[in-house]
Amino acid sequence: MLISIKFGDIMKSIEMRLHQDEDIAFINKPFVAVVEDKGEKPIECYPVIYNAPFTCGIGIFYEDGDGKVWGLTAPRDLIASWRATEIIQHITHIKDDTLCHAYYAGKRNVHVTEQYMVDEIIATIGKEKHDQIMNMAIPEVIIQIIIDGQDTKISPSLKQINDELRAGTIVWKPEFSNLGIEQPEEGDEQKKFFQDTVAQYEVLLASYAKHVSLPRKSIYMEIIEATLVDLIERNIKQSYADDVIVALAGVVGSLKNFEVTTMLIPSYCTISLSDYKYQFEVEKYSAIKKSAEWIVKTRSISPFLFWKKKHCITKNEACNLLEGIFTEYFSPPEEWQEKMSEASSI
Repeated sequence: MLISIKFGDIMKSIEMRLHQDEDIAFINKPFVAVVEDKGEKPIECYPVIYNAPFTCGIGIFYEDGDGKVWGLTAPRDLIASWRATEIIQHITHIKDDTLCHAYYAGKRNVHVTEQYMVDEIIATIGKEKHDQIMNMAIPEVIIQIIIDGQDTKISPSLKQINDELRAGTIVWKPEFSNLGIEQPEEGDEQKKFFQDTVAQYEVLLASYAKHVSLPRKSIYMEIIEATLVDLIERNIKQSYADDVIVALAGVVGSLKNFEVTTMLIPSYCTISLSDYKYQFEVEKYSAIKKSAEWIVKTRSISPFLFWKKKHCITKNEACNLLEGIFTEYFSPPEEWQEKMSEASSI
């Protein structure tokens, strides 16, 4: 999401204005570049980490008080944002998509659908320079900003610290344990458990993806995979059949996607609690309906596949089953609404 910003107090220096803005978490070294909508002459630019309630990413500001920021509501990746402020210093011509591409080029791991943006940055600054930036030690000030931010409503993501520990750009600190950050060896065990669980359910996951018209390898399905693994860790397998577990993961994945959408689309920023509750219920019913249809379809093809006894199930029965398990294993709608209400009021 690219946003244009302008500071009002032009009597103060740009450095002073940036330091006074609470949404700016870090200011990197200024550099000179041609900015597409600021004329043909190079101008001085100030790259920053922008960490506001509605977006977290990279920003650049100019002496006249104008600026642009690009970021995401989630994840709040301050390490990728910091690397983006390093990368952009080596770009001499900044276009509307440059901030976005610099951000993704600063991520340790990117999805296959994001790789083209990394490739474009590498073509611009060179692979050697990109590798150099990716191997730079993460500054202590950035690590501390992430740690201190855990007590705020817009806490930065901690996952990237795990990734950088593994890459060797962050050195282990005892206080990481208090935040639930794992040492790389522990992360290896968790990663193997995740991969093994997904592999065990691959046939069902592929079938579900086809039923809801999703590519098997997609960000949406990755959310469903993560939910599935979470359910297995909570011992749901002792109580419910495999197809029901995958179907429930699909329901929760749909609702998580809805939650992110409400934060990203401007028309949702001022949504009332009652409207949000209504939209949530509509989304939940639609997701349960699709998952229930999949269970019925799957069992009609292989009635012996999931249960030891023959057990065909109607669509209404499957809907009631999924709604009951959702209430059992996940937060009630009121908590989702409260979280959205808090975010909208920041």
